[in-house]
Amino acid sequence: MIKLLIIDALNLLRRNYSALPADEDKPPEIGQFLSSCENTFKHNLKQHQPSHTVCIFEHYETTWRHQLYPLYKANRKPQPQPMLDAFVEIKNILSSLGIAWLDVDGYEADDIIASIVTATRSHECDNLVLSTDHLMAQLNDKNTALYDQFNQQHIDADMIHKRYGVEPKQLADYFALVGSSSVNVPGIAGIGAKTASKLLAEFNSIEALINAETLEPKIEKLLADKQHALYLYRALFRLRLDCPIHSNLKDWRMTQKHPG
Repeated sequence: MIKLLIIDALNLLRRNYSALPADEDKPPEIGQFLSSCENTFKHNLKQHQPSHTVCIFEHYETTWRHQLYPLYKANRKPQPQPMLDAFVEIKNILSSLGIAWLDVDGYEADDIIASIVTATRSHECDNLVLSTDHLMAQLNDKNTALYDQFNQQHIDADMIHKRYGVEPKQLADYFALVGSSSVNVPGIAGIGAKTASKLLAEFNSIEALINAETLEPKIEKLLADKQHALYLYRALFRLRLDCPIHSNLKDWRMTQKHPG
């Protein structure tokens, strides 16, 4: 059985960078950052014992989401430049550990990861996605799991339901309704988390909600003329499954053994 570990690089590296001692005038020591990242990679190889591993990076230029919605992530501060400058050395560390890395122009890491998971479904492959991004729980199935290595727990259907009141497959619909300040998508004004989860429990999807013949007058008023916005926002939260990936499982096979 192939056991593929897929690492969301920026998710992991940014958390490691932020955890290091720093002050306003002095960023974290890059040597400490590189050592912390190397230890994190080694720990996960030892813990999960993958037969194949790929670490997914992403570009910082415009992606298809920015083209679709120019305000996407417009409120975010730039990533710390010292951290970005260290990525060449990070990739050298990955190579020394036998870990492949990958990025694709115009796509974020979550889309690349989703496309890899989709491509491996025709193989006997167990996928473990290392990320704290709850939206990637949309990928959860019998062969794919999402793991938060910082809290040492799986982000599964039970956790998603407890946190958001919906099923993983409904996450894009949920965030289309409530929005997300982290990516600067407003959602529908007046619809909060409890209302969104209640609506999706009743109607299951945005399509069914929009086409419902009877809605509470308050909800009907909030959704009036919002069909285009809802479909646009949902597209931003959905994972693309069609990234052009020019490598495969053969390229991601671990080239060295790690202690169990």
